[in-house]
Amino acid sequence: MFTDFHTKRLSWVDNIFRVRGPFKTRLNKLRLDKNERVSNFERKFFNRILKKIKPEHLTAYPETEPLYDLLAKKLNVSRKSLVITAGADSALRSCFDLCVKPGDKVVTLSPTFAMVDIYVKFSQARQIKIKYNSNLKLDFKKLINSINSKVSLVVFANPNSPTGTILNHKQIIDILTKAYAKGVMVLIDEAYFGFSKYTALPLLKRFSNLIIARTFSKSFGLAGCRVGYLISQPKIASRLYRLRPMYEVNSIAILMVTALLKNEKFVRKYLNETNLGKKYLISKLKFLNINYLETHANFLHIDFGRKKKIFVKLFNKKNILIKGGPGVKGYDSYLRITLGPKKYMQPLINIIENKSIN
Repeated sequence: MFTDFHTKRLSWVDNIFRVRGPFKTRLNKLRLDKNERVSNFERKFFNRILKKIKPEHLTAYPETEPLYDLLAKKLNVSRKSLVITAGADSALRSCFDLCVKPGDKVVTLSPTFAMVDIYVKFSQARQIKIKYNSNLKLDFKKLINSINSKVSLVVFANPNSPTGTILNHKQIIDILTKAYAKGVMVLIDEAYFGFSKYTALPLLKRFSNLIIARTFSKSFGLAGCRVGYLISQPKIASRLYRLRPMYEVNSIAILMVTALLKNEKFVRKYLNETNLGKKYLISKLKFLNINYLETHANFLHIDFGRKKKIFVKLFNKKNILIKGGPGVKGYDSYLRITLGPKKYMQPLINIIENKSIN
């Protein structure tokens, strides 16, 4: 009887499929599978941060307010426009919690960041998926026409993952304008800002229905720290702030983020090195006459043709981690490769050259 009670009350979550994490460590391998920073921070800089860790950082609760001030200064926004979160996925969850009720409609891209689909289900909402065609183009007209008063949230990543595509400035304005007229919030996930130069941040002054999510996991290279943030007009940010946990992030993560915000030359250096690595990889692929898809993020897609499975085995044997391609029909032979400095692209190219794709 007790089991039946729980089955009835909790069964709504049974249709949500989640994949467990890897059983084997990803450390000490060339990680080209999750779009993380692939090189370590300079030892001198890293040790400088370690020296700042005090026993109180472990025994006392985190102090986030100084980070709010620093981040507001860097972004040139009011601290009342910011909400610090445990990564961008937690930021997205907060927006769903605020905006979406059971039965509401949510407009999303397909494919996109996996947690978007999960949060739609958490919210018990109805999902309107805007898919990519065989040319990796969105049906933008369908997207605009999908926005009506029954929709509570439009959410998209820009650049999108796993496709690596972007919506341009005019398209974003069209979405925001239509959504504003219908009373709909728009959430733009800018996780790859830094690798992509475009941001909707200037539009915050114009559109009160805009929320931007960002993370320190990608261009800042702090995936293990789990720190992100939301930016919106103060009234919306105030409501999102009320949904935060008691403490947004941990003390060690605050130290790491603060150090990089105060020394952004290390971020810029990595971005420049990754761009050079991208150019090197593309030049090699062109020379080898191998098809690829360039993106607006820190990854690209390589066509391994009929030898895809062979290369997956070769990469695994050499401790190079990779992942599937754009996730769109017609690109099944592609693999997504995280970009990094040239020295980390060379082992990949060595394998490709030694085992010809064509």
